[in-house]
Amino acid sequence: MIRAAMRTMEDDGKVELIKERRNRMAKTNLFTTITQKLVFGGLLAVTAVATAGCIWMYLTRNPTTITDDSIREEITPVVKLVTYEYNFTQLLSIDEAGNPLGWENPFTSKRYVATIDGKADIGINADKVKTEIKRVDMNDKSSEVKSVKVTLPHSEITSFSTDPNTLKKYVEDNGFLNWNQVSTDDLNGLLKQAKKEQTKKVKESNMLKESDDRARGLIEKQVKALCGDDVDVNVTFK
Repeated sequence: MIRAAMRTMEDDGKVELIKERRNRMAKTNLFTTITQKLVFGGLLAVTAVATAGCIWMYLTRNPTTITDDSIREEITPVVKLVTYEYNFTQLLSIDEAGNPLGWENPFTSKRYVATIDGKADIGINADKVKTEIKRVDMNDKSSEVKSVKVTLPHSEITSFSTDPNTLKKYVEDNGFLNWNQVSTDDLNGLLKQAKKEQTKKVKESNMLKESDDRARGLIEKQVKALCGDDVDVNVTFK
């Protein structure tokens, strides 16, 4: 009897211990579940705030609108870089009799032979560049650019110069006692003639056409880099 009672008490103690463990586990599981829900809810809240922020930034962004002026500003430096440098050596020559009859004699004749180096820069006048944009919706300035037309002046000689330090004299005959000297006006006349002759050579060569072709290629690349590869770019010369 006593042993049976002791066993019953032991069994009751075990039951109570099991119940207590179950209660602790239930509380622990409940706490864990609540914690997980709170963490998950916090992540959702952060995600929602971040998403809302991105949407707000997108809606309130200040996009750069492509305009005729912006394209012109982009291609103007390119146009200025399209420059060919034509170097030359010009022969300067004077052979005058120095008398009304045109007779050559050692007393009045003037002879002068020399060479001088110079260069001519070939390029395009960037101030005359014109652009025209066509959009998907011409009434909306922020609409996608469909095509760009660029009008350029033809290439020309933008500068011409000679270097006086390269002047080499081969013959200088000023007549008897330097009576008929080569004057400053004579030299200026020779330099003007040099410019005229070298300009003619440039126009008769392919240099102006090559400059136009180079400008067209560079500007097409620049416009596509700004507006996109799908944009139709038409570069014409006027």
